[in-house]
Parts: sequence; C-alpha cells; structure tokens
Amino acid sequence: MTDFIEIGTPNAGAAKAFYAALFGWQFSDYGSSPGGLVRAGDRLVGLHEEDDACVVPYLDVADIDTSVARVTDLGGTVMGQVTDAGELGRFATCLDPLGARFGLHQPT
Repeated sequence: MTDFIEIGTPNAGAAKAFYAALFGWQFSDYGSSPGGLVRAGDRLVGLHEEDDACVVPYLDVADIDTSVARVTDLGGTVMGQVTDAGELGRFATCLDPLGARFGLHQPT
C-alpha cells in the first residue's frame, strides 16, 4: 500500500487549486516551500515545486537503509541520499532498472 504520495509541479498554487477542486484537498504549509501536505484517507500527500511535473509513490519499508541497499543490488538507482523529514519519517527516491521513479518511506 502506498502511504505517501509526492506531487512535483512547476506551479504549486495552480496544483493546489486543481486538487482542491477535484478532491477537496486543502494543503497545510510544511517547511518553507510553496507546496504543503494534506491527509487523504490513510495517505499523506505532499506537494512541492520542481521543474518537471511528476507523481511519485512512496512505499513503506521497515528499514530504509537495508531497502536502499537492495535497490542498488537489484540494478536500481538511488537518487541522492536518504532524507530525514522529522515526524514524517525517512525518505529515499529511487529509479527501478527501467527508469520508473518511486520512493521508499520509513515511517517514524
């Protein structure tokens, strides 16, 4: 089950308005970015600005360090480092061997 979804967009304000109209989501500010967070049922949805629009599922794992090592052992790529996001847990963004983007999430 996907417990965290991250939406990247070049225009956070327009994306917030779209998802508010579509799903009724009201994003709360988180950090200093113009994006935010919303709880959608059992999931958290994060929104941030980046040049290329994307939707990335973050899949829960018990041990992110072990899971990151497995990604590379299996021919995938870890994009950057594991990130500690305080009460949201730890995250790593990855690519599978064919280039599909996904994330790993270790809840706190």
